[in-house]
Amino acid sequence: MNAMVTLAAPTGPQDRRAATIEVRPLEALDLPELTVLYRRAYADGAYDPGEGAAGGIGALLQGVHGSPVPDATLVSVDAGGNITAAIITTDSAVAAEASGAAIIAELFTHPDHRRQGLAEELLLRCIHALHAAGRTSVTVRVDSSNAAAMALYLSRDFRRLPDDDSD
Repeated sequence: MNAMVTLAAPTGPQDRRAATIEVRPLEALDLPELTVLYRRAYADGAYDPGEGAAGGIGALLQGVHGSPVPDATLVSVDAGGNITAAIITTDSAVAAEASGAAIIAELFTHPDHRRQGLAEELLLRCIHALHAAGRTSVTVRVDSSNAAAMALYLSRDFRRLPDDDSD
């Protein structure tokens, strides 16, 4: 297993270009489609959620690791209404951090829709929504070998936090 790193960024208003990507809040009825997307997104072998994908995504949406932040838990959809990417953001599960922190629990894109700016648009809208809700920071844990994810987060002012030995 590769090392996981924790990245954090302050929230704030985000400079966004005119959106050409349709984004909407994630809904409970999206779980079956979201589960299929999640499994496809990780089908390259870097991580295989296997049959536990539905349970993992369902648990996130049910608040097992902190309550989902509705305005910052979003999906992008194509012209046919199919989900192409998703971001799931939760409250910090640690009581001391809950006052202003949020956690990006998942951000994933369908393999056929990568390199179209979907993840970046979801991330920008998430950070903007967190700021509007009074959240001061957002964190995410990323596999250090996931170059695309690391580049995305670092380009949006996320910075690495000290190692916490919880890998």
